[in-house]
Amino acid sequence: MIDVHIPKMGMSTVEVEILEVMVEVGDRVIAGDSVVEVEGDKATFEVEAGAEGVVAEILVSPGQECAVGDVVVRIADDAAA
Repeated sequence: MIDVHIPKMGMSTVEVEILEVMVEVGDRVIAGDSVVEVEGDKATFEVEAGAEGVVAEILVSPGQECAVGDVVVRIADDAAA
C-alpha cells in the first residue's frame, strides 16, 4: 500500500481542514492526480497521489481536521491491485 499524507505547508501550519475528497474507493489514479482538497492557515490546496494504483481506502471526510503528516488515502500499487 502507498499512503498519501498531508504535506508540510509551511512553518506555522500544523493542522488543515478537509474540504473535499476527490476520489472514491476503486478509482484508478496516477501520480499527480488530486485526491483531496484541504485548507490550511493561509491557503487552499490539493493533495496529490504520489504513485499509480487503485484507491483502496479513504481515511478522511469533508469537514474533518487533520494534522500535517496524517494519512488521508491509501493506494494499492499495481502489483497488489
